[in-house]
Amino acid sequence: MSKQEIMYSHVEDWQASGLTQSKYCESVGIKLATFSYWVVKFKGETEQEGSSNFIAISKTSKTEGKQYEIVYPNGVKLRLESIHPSKCMFHNIM
Repeated sequence: MSKQEIMYSHVEDWQASGLTQSKYCESVGIKLATFSYWVVKFKGETEQEGSSNFIAISKTSKTEGKQYEIVYPNGVKLRLESIHPSKCMFHNIM
């Protein structure tokens, strides 16, 4: 196993353990500063690979004429209105 694989395995074990980083490091004999470095590195890579900042919204029922509003924590509001596909310019081009 590479150093990265070993440390990532420790990070996953620590996350599952419920211990603080300090207690986990003490129990396995790793320096806290070294472990913290690998935790940050692990989180950075897993966030890039496995997650998105977007949330999929699927159409589950008839939504014609309905409005959706997204309100961000800073107060900005984004309003979306559902329209029939035949009224969509892009749809008519295709």
